[in-house]
Amino acid sequence: MTEKSLSSTTHSASPRINADIPRKEMPCNLCGHNDHHPFCPENGRGLVQCDNCGLVYVHAQPDATELYALYGETYFHNDDSGTVGYTDYIADEANIRRTFQGRLRRIEKFVAPGRLLDVGCAAGFFMDEAHKRGWDVAGMDVSGFAVQYVRDRFGYDAQHGSLTDLDYPAESYDLITMWDVIEHVPDPMAYVQQVATLLRPDGIFSLATPDVGSIPARLTGKRWVGYKLQEEHVYYFSVKTLKRMLDEAGFDVVEVRHVGKYVTMSLFLDRLGMYSPLIAKTLGLFERAFKLSERAFYVNPYDIVSVTARKRSDS
Repeated sequence: MTEKSLSSTTHSASPRINADIPRKEMPCNLCGHNDHHPFCPENGRGLVQCDNCGLVYVHAQPDATELYALYGETYFHNDDSGTVGYTDYIADEANIRRTFQGRLRRIEKFVAPGRLLDVGCAAGFFMDEAHKRGWDVAGMDVSGFAVQYVRDRFGYDAQHGSLTDLDYPAESYDLITMWDVIEHVPDPMAYVQQVATLLRPDGIFSLATPDVGSIPARLTGKRWVGYKLQEEHVYYFSVKTLKRMLDEAGFDVVEVRHVGKYVTMSLFLDRLGMYSPLIAKTLGLFERAFKLSERAFYVNPYDIVSVTARKRSDS
């Protein structure tokens, strides 16, 4: 499917997780303990926090097959993006690329262009920006639709499946990235360990994920936008739990920072309405009066954490 035909397709509902199916209760993915307590139960997400290490996660999770079934074509353009997926991911390409350009500049402080694997590559925009800067790029995604889009449009090496199931050569990458992915996977520790296996000694791993320990998350409680994706997000990391997972997998953290992204005014007001409907409505009048709905700007609410880490040479 071409970019034009995807963006012009009528939006439809994305697949949903069946809440009536009994789920297996999960031990902590970080430390393996079973002792936990409810975490922000008023958000209705069934979250718990490990009593031993502090990791927050969905206690009774869908299995991998159910989770990965969410990421079909309608995940990237649907009418229910307040709950799952995107209104139109492809149509937002320019803003996504601008966000990734900034992240690449930061990463290249720690590693020169070489071999890159983008885990959760989506439509390939990060891969393409990296390729323009001299990187030899490859990607993978659990979305068959996304992988086919990357192959058809860019011709890059993109593989369909889970990182832990695909056959990549060990110690063959200089950089592995994972943007807004680790919170989605059923076994994040296995993913991070596999990243360590695939990176060369001293290679760089960079990821971003919602920060459940951030000030905005703590202040807004059940209204935090990070909880809106109840179908997709099964793990909620803090800086502390991310650092511990990376350390145990053989990484040394070299940078931690909270990052934002380029968004349209219309998307910004939509998310603002989750916190303050009155302010969002007032600004919406200004937006419509001056026709600013598609005007983009950089927004950093300091609730998305980006961590860059270096694989220990003796790992």
